[in-house]
Amino acid sequence: MIRPFSLSDLDAILEIESQSFPKSPYDWATFVNLQALYPETFLVCVDTNHDLREKILGYIIFSRDGHIISIAVHLQHRRKEIGTYLLRRAMKTPRLRKVWAEVRKSNHGAQAFYSKMGFQIEGVIPNYYGNEDALVIQRTLS
Repeated sequence: MIRPFSLSDLDAILEIESQSFPKSPYDWATFVNLQALYPETFLVCVDTNHDLREKILGYIIFSRDGHIISIAVHLQHRRKEIGTYLLRRAMKTPRLRKVWAEVRKSNHGAQAFYSKMGFQIEGVIPNYYGNEDALVIQRTLS
């Protein structure tokens, strides 16, 4: 199930973040600010256990104009279509014409994921990640 992020999700999100982006993870203050900026488009994918406790499997944050700010899936739940599920949900946002993101040039896994989802490389931002370039990837929606 996908639902909006709430502050009670923060510990789980920070765990996913540190696993997914060890070189430059966002901290709790960044996520609190992102929640304030994007309350309708900061979404989490949850699994409800038999005892009705939710487990956060992944998250996506995107702007209303289609910029994917961050997407990540818990290490134990990767390659189970959760990222695809989150990204497809974002792409169904009304009035969205395109979606785009920045990806580390060295992150071949993310590049393959986005390519599978129909994204194309549109450009390069030199030193976007300090000492590493970012590829700008984009998909036009119909």
